[in-house]
Amino acid sequence: MHMDIVMQAVEEMRLKDPVRFNQLVQEGMALELGIIEPKSGDELTIDRIKASLFPENKEYAAVSQSVLDGKRKVTEKLVKDLLDAGKDPVDVVTHALMPGIQVQCELYDMGKSYVPEILMSNDAMQGGIRLCQVQIGDVPSKGNVASFVAEGDLHDIGKNICAAILKANGFNVIDIGRDVPKEKVLQIVKENNIQLACGSTLMSTTKHGLIDTALLLELQKTGVSVACGGAAVSKAFVSTFNNAMYTKSPLETVKVADGVCNEGKKWEDYR
Repeated sequence: MHMDIVMQAVEEMRLKDPVRFNQLVQEGMALELGIIEPKSGDELTIDRIKASLFPENKEYAAVSQSVLDGKRKVTEKLVKDLLDAGKDPVDVVTHALMPGIQVQCELYDMGKSYVPEILMSNDAMQGGIRLCQVQIGDVPSKGNVASFVAEGDLHDIGKNICAAILKANGFNVIDIGRDVPKEKVLQIVKENNIQLACGSTLMSTTKHGLIDTALLLELQKTGVSVACGGAAVSKAFVSTFNNAMYTKSPLETVKVADGVCNEGKKWEDYR
């Protein structure tokens, strides 16, 4: 990596997360002075991450590994075998397919994998999800959810994964797409009896689109809140405006959607 790219990344981190930046600077100074000992380096190995996220069931773990490896055909065969054996398709999605992509995302955050690997893992997972969806069939919907990426942002991998997991868990999901203005979200909400809008953004420069959308839905008295997620979004950020809640992962989004659509919970309940 060229030094100018490194410096650009450092400057971006300083502006985006000054608290974490200062913490790292202080830790670096402490290490240099010998005040603290360096970490062993094996605290977040791939094996440790897999051990914390992969299922104990060996058949399920094989599916998780095939998703992590980005092997769609292998994933589809393993999932088909599980479904033929009578396994619950929703359980397969949640506890066999999902852990693979979770590990891949953790590795991406650590700089140990890159966008192509995430795309391949996502493709493998989607293949398995489609097989599960066929088995699920036309089950009663748990609720109507809209999914979108904030205006100005074209990154939709996270949105696609979240929408797929919501569908697999029985929700009717209307995918509005990426780079979506708040007016479009409002239109979809009104026309489709939406109960929850799920918005995400990868870039800090487009975070305000989530604020605008949440406040517009509130001003228009739709009764619909926005579940906010994505790399540029944090719980602290979401707490700065009304009519929204923070969801860290697709599975957490599913829990929030279930609470909103089926238990009558409001955004205040998740603050």
